[in-house]
Amino acid sequence: MKQFIHFLYCTALLLCITIAASAQVSLRLNQPSREQNNVSSARQFIAGRTCTGCKLWIDEDSIQVYATGTFAIKRDLKPGKTIYTLRAEDPNGKTYTKTIYYYFSPPPKPVPTPVFRIDYMNITPKGNLQLSEGDTLHIKVKAYPGCKGYWLNDVPLIEVPAAKDGGIAGIYAGSYVITAADSMLNGRIKVTLRNRDGGVAVMESPNRYSFMKNTYPFIGRTIDNMTYLTASPEGDRLGPDKIGYLDKDVILPISGKEGDYYKIKLSAHHTAYIPEPLVDTATLFEHPPVSIISNARVWGDEKYDYLSVELSDRLPYTSTQEVQPGKIIVDVYGAYSEPGINPVLQGVQEISQVSWLQIEPDVFRMTVSLKHAMPWGYQLYYEGNRLVIKIKRQLPVLALNKMVIGLDAGHGGSNVGAQGLTGASEKQLTLLLSMELKAALEREGARVITTRTTDKFVANEDRLSNFRRINPDLLLSVHLNSSVNPVDISGTATYYKQPFCDPLSAAIHKRLVETGLRDFGNIPGFNFILNNPTEFPGTLIETLFLSNPEDEMRILDSNFRQQMVQKIVQGMKDFLEQAREERLIREE
Repeated sequence: MKQFIHFLYCTALLLCITIAASAQVSLRLNQPSREQNNVSSARQFIAGRTCTGCKLWIDEDSIQVYATGTFAIKRDLKPGKTIYTLRAEDPNGKTYTKTIYYYFSPPPKPVPTPVFRIDYMNITPKGNLQLSEGDTLHIKVKAYPGCKGYWLNDVPLIEVPAAKDGGIAGIYAGSYVITAADSMLNGRIKVTLRNRDGGVAVMESPNRYSFMKNTYPFIGRTIDNMTYLTASPEGDRLGPDKIGYLDKDVILPISGKEGDYYKIKLSAHHTAYIPEPLVDTATLFEHPPVSIISNARVWGDEKYDYLSVELSDRLPYTSTQEVQPGKIIVDVYGAYSEPGINPVLQGVQEISQVSWLQIEPDVFRMTVSLKHAMPWGYQLYYEGNRLVIKIKRQLPVLALNKMVIGLDAGHGGSNVGAQGLTGASEKQLTLLLSMELKAALEREGARVITTRTTDKFVANEDRLSNFRRINPDLLLSVHLNSSVNPVDISGTATYYKQPFCDPLSAAIHKRLVETGLRDFGNIPGFNFILNNPTEFPGTLIETLFLSNPEDEMRILDSNFRQQMVQKIVQGMKDFLEQAREERLIREE
């Protein structure tokens, strides 16, 4: 009853948005948000809302107004002052005007430093760093041309020929590999510039650098099974790219620190990063014992297949998958294998073969070949010091009425998400669409488990933890996309990260494009938190762009939402049908 009442609330809210747009003549701008605008880009967007049924002009040009009263246009400015006058007129001839002022100053072209000085320095990796022997620093300095530059230990900098750096003279660059002799490094890095007249200019780095002594191993231990490794300490709005989750108490050799991330030396040729709060650190006074793998098991029980190897400690690991044929590939770092590992496959139903390979002197690889074209999910964890791969079997009956579906309505509560030109919010629409999708899936006989059924905040980490614990057969996360460009950017997209999730994601996307929405793509390698689990196939459905007035008009239409729901369900059925066909081919 509570869910039904909230469903009615969301529907009424969208109705209020539509009614509000049909009120007396008005004109509200979302872009730009001010009348006076100093800009450095020629391309500008003017978007907002007037009354439904109203006509709109910008100067003498007629502008399309959508059924929701929204509009969006783009203009290319000339340098200097540009004035636009918008005029809205209702069916009775009543008008409303608004004037926008732009002051466009193109960014100045870069020029050489005009006097003897250092303008700036950029050192990468960025941030405050703790460094170890073998780490490399790169520097780029902009300063007065024709000088001699020096940095760490008076190592010379090379002035880059102007033709190779945007035509600007006075760019100096260099690299430096940290050695044991740099053990006294502790503080800021200094750059010195000397001219032909004997003048000296000096600049210190804003960040600090220190040498991490490796007399004794400095290690970390993961604090729980939500701990993850990243490919770097930097990333986009979703954070650094995650390369995998680890179990609790996994040992991680720490070789440095970049900002708030520890640098992890997985092996001689592989590094990763981990946020400082996710590890407990300690200094060991002896090296951990070598893990030589000689004891391996492969077996099955009533529900899952398993593979396990005994290690001397909880070593770090990463995994990936292949589709057609289905494979799960796990690399264990710091492990060594005895020749002749060949355990008997006992009671397995999904595993067809296991190969063992020492791909590097300190990286051990297990490749699990499957009987079906794709993995259906797996989990990596430790029992004591035994690393276990728990492999989900493909369902005996591939039908929605035999499945548990995880359904995540994006955002909620204080996390509003994107907002459309009408004022509709992503959190409202994801909930409304998810409730309609839930009802459609339940009509198909599926059991649906949702993140939220009301307008409440749920942390992304809690969403992930909950679904990993529930372990549904499939996971769908429903969102609406957004762009600063409300004119050219529109359409429907699906996103996935794990390779074995591509078939599900592609099947749903193919059906959504049939709604007439622009094809924005089925996009791999996406770092959204609910794209990261390996326990089940899943996809992020960015249904359309709420920032685009035509897309927004469509999502506010209950008939169009029902069409989207039907296409998502049909895409899931297509995915299951494809899996059934592949199963039949393999059984013949």
